[in-house]
Amino acid sequence: MTALLAALAGAVREAHGWVAGVVAEVAGAPWPAAAALLGVGLVVLAVGARARRPLAAVGGAALGVAASVTLGEPVTRAAGISTATLSGIAATVAGAACGVLPPLFPALAGALPGALGAAAMAPPDQRPLALGLGAAVGAALGLVLARWLAAAVAGCVGALASVIGLAGLLHGLGAGRALSAHPVAVLAASVVLAVAGTAWQLPTAWVAVAGGGSPKGGREGKPEGEAPEGDG
Repeated sequence: MTALLAALAGAVREAHGWVAGVVAEVAGAPWPAAAALLGVGLVVLAVGARARRPLAAVGGAALGVAASVTLGEPVTRAAGISTATLSGIAATVAGAACGVLPPLFPALAGALPGALGAAAMAPPDQRPLALGLGAAVGAALGLVLARWLAAAVAGCVGALASVIGLAGLLHGLGAGRALSAHPVAVLAASVVLAVAGTAWQLPTAWVAVAGGGSPKGGREGKPEGEAPEGDG
């Protein structure tokens, strides 16, 4: 449990530093770049959960990085590579695999926390077994909760991009400079916006698309695999 908490604390510190660096880069870029980031973020925040393959690819890449950071120490030690190199490889492989086969994304999204949680609670001599069982149970739950996961990922990505883009766009004003100077405020605003975006997208998240058009049933669309009401 101590190792898991330490890994989580390290991830929070890395996220804080990453946000600070990205906000600084966006603030120093020409304003059209910040405006474009804000626009893309708003689109993802509003309808991103409907795009199954792009969402799965981005989510899979993020999960690859997370897995390499939390579970990759034996691999980096054995292969003699850095965590950054392993993260890049894992992000590429996981992102490509999830983009080709989107259901892999919710399965991996459940498997990773399931494996970490089970390993943290298991005795040291039973951790390999706990990792496997936790990953299997987590993957099954992830598939069941695919709609929630898609809405949450799209909400978080869209919210963070929107807030960073807004901070960069308003960098010449006092409010923008204050937001850029406090990455914690950027993260807090992103969390609030992500919750709203997740709730908004949930009815249409991860739904089957008929003939490349709109999701079936509009905002009352059903996840792939559910039969429409009234079918005989």
